[in-house]
Amino acid sequence: MKSLVIKCTWPLPLLLLLPLKLQGNYWDEKEYDLEPGLREFFREIASTGPTKPPTRERIIEMITVGERPLNDFDYCNAELRAKQIHDKGRCYPERYIVEMSYGELSKACYGERVQCKNGVKFCRRSMHLTDGVRCVLESGERMANCLYTTIHMTGYPVVTCQWDKESQEFIPNYIHNMSLPE
Repeated sequence: MKSLVIKCTWPLPLLLLLPLKLQGNYWDEKEYDLEPGLREFFREIASTGPTKPPTRERIIEMITVGERPLNDFDYCNAELRAKQIHDKGRCYPERYIVEMSYGELSKACYGERVQCKNGVKFCRRSMHLTDGVRCVLESGERMANCLYTTIHMTGYPVVTCQWDKESQEFIPNYIHNMSLPE
């Protein structure tokens, strides 16, 4: 059996002089032709690490009712697509959206502490009754194929909160449930 012998050794040092490809969030110049919102969307989907925490404006958009009427039977499918609510392109199994102002919902961070679900330790319940929808995934795995069932509810939003460095206060970042009135 013959062994492989390199006859010409001069290309090897030249290969070592080639520039290294950048690691991490390397994007070519074509990416900068995109508008910033679309660019951030593609970066989030392509990233392999944890997602960056959403901004206050994005949180407000994701958990409060938009301009579409809440009583629409297909509210969840239309609103979740329009707001692009997803986890790296995957469908959320369940999502709550409430018809309460964000300022009013922020007061829930200082409300009664209640039991959470899905292993979350600290949840707070709003003191004010509100209307909302529960969006339950019916079928699909990726954002374009998500089909949700819209369930209209009236209850007290149960939220988790995060510290906001800008305003120096706790702000709600996710609605885990809506507890029904007794």
